[in-house]
Formats: sequence, structure tokens, C-alpha cells
Amino acid sequence: MVAATNSSNSAITAIVTGAGRGIGKETALLLAARGVNVAVCSRTQGEIDRVAGQISRLYSRRVLGMKCDVGDAGQVMAFVAATVERFGPYIDILVNNAGVAVLKRLEDTTEKEWDETINSNLKSAFLCCKAVLPCMKSSSNNSGGRGGGGTIINVSSVAGTAGFQNLSAYCASKFGMMGLTASLAWEVPAGVRVMAMCPGDVDTDMQDVDPQYRRANRHRMLTARQVAEKIVEMIFDKSRYRNGQSVVME
Repeated sequence: MVAATNSSNSAITAIVTGAGRGIGKETALLLAARGVNVAVCSRTQGEIDRVAGQISRLYSRRVLGMKCDVGDAGQVMAFVAATVERFGPYIDILVNNAGVAVLKRLEDTTEKEWDETINSNLKSAFLCCKAVLPCMKSSSNNSGGRGGGGTIINVSSVAGTAGFQNLSAYCASKFGMMGLTASLAWEVPAGVRVMAMCPGDVDTDMQDVDPQYRRANRHRMLTARQVAEKIVEMIFDKSRYRNGQSVVME
């Protein structure tokens, strides 16, 4: 397979958060298969070590795997700095995929659970966009260098378009992700696209917040690979997927 390149014919670089499993892992693998240099992170060291090792073995790609809580500004900055040190000053792709879910009535949700959900699902995207955008803007504006711009995919949910019972914190975070995407799309320079992916039920470990529901509905759920394939399509099909666009997948 021909490596994905920008206008200067050097391999492009992607950051994928929440890449220890599920959608993030599958997205990272698909990007690596296209020849992209991939930086992946997770809050669990063992998970991210396994994913980074798999990418290295399967595709002989340069890969960076780091433990990182993307709800923490200092850790995000350190992760982005390590990515730049490993792959160079330009970051072409950011997939904000990290997330958690709490299945509880609002009145039973603790402040700690609310904060963790908002930090993991929404604040993380804010922090990562803020840290990565200067690297994308440099790529877009540097006519003597890469000049390829960049793509940010915020992984939201159909729960960012409609409310669901017992998912108040999760829905609030995903509605926020939609607002962040729509607003940031107005702020980025030409050549940078910001888009949202909004999958329905996906058969990942996040469904274990309700094991009975997962067992009963698994047959109709999307797979993590299906969602990842759509994310990669959004990244590379620039004529079809435009800045500010949201894609619902059910």
C-alpha cells in the first residue's frame, strides 16, 4: 500500500486519543495501514503498549504510544510535545475519541461522575484541539513546507443529537462536542477541517455500563471497525466531507 503523504511527500502524522481499545484502536490501525505516523494514547499503560506494539509489528510504522489523561492540560501538552519530537513539527490529523459513560438518573449522578464524564468526553477535545491546532496551522500556512492543512475528527454520538434516559452526563458531554465542532469550524484557517462523527450504538466495552442491553442488542450494533472506517474516509475524502460537517452513522 502506498503511504499517505502530504504535498512534500513525507508521511503525515496523526494523533488518536482513547486508542487503547474500541474505535480509537481500530482508527489507529487503519491510519497506520495507510502509511500514517501514529501517536496513540490511553489512560491505561498496558493497553496502549499493546496497540503500539501491534501497529509496529503489522505495518512497520513509526509509532508513539503514551499513557495520557487527556482531561489534564499538562499531560496533553506533554503528549503533543512528544509527538512533535518523534515525528516533526506538523500534525495533520487529530481524532478526539477518548470518552466514558455513566448510566444513571441525574439525581443519582455524583459530582465526581459528572466531572469525569465532562473532562473525559469534552474537556479532552478542547485541550487536544488547543494543543494541536498550532501544528496544523503551521502545516497549512507554510508554503515552503507541507502545506497540507489538517483534519480534526471529534467523535461524538447520536447522544449528541438527542437526549436519552439515564445518560444526562454523557448526552451533555456529547452535545457539547457538537457545539465545539460547529464553533471551531468557523475559527480554523483554510485547509483545516473540523468535523464530528456521530455513531449510534457501537459494540465496545463502553456498552458494559448496561450488560443486559448489550447482550440483547449486540446483533444490531455497529462494530468499532465500521466506525473507524468511516472516520478514515472522512479524513481522506476531502471533496465529500467538508469543514463543519457532522456525520451520523447508525
